[in-house]
Amino acid sequence: LHPTQKPVDLLAYLLRTYCTPDAIVLDPFTGSGTTGVAAMREGFSFIGIEREPAYVEIASSRVVSAENEGLVTRSVA
Repeated sequence: LHPTQKPVDLLAYLLRTYCTPDAIVLDPFTGSGTTGVAAMREGFSFIGIEREPAYVEIASSRVVSAENEGLVTRSVA
């Protein structure tokens, strides 16, 4: 989906390790939305920024799909 896409489990591990429980995760280069899916899955708030319309669509779709599949602990606002 994206040339530098990372595994959701890796991002989830990094967020659990380096963020406080009340953290808001900011990803200024959201790409395909992996960090957002991982952040929401781990119960963090998330803000994503992406300038490429195609990647905005991909990221939005992935976050909504993850929510619909019950993979996130926080609802999308």
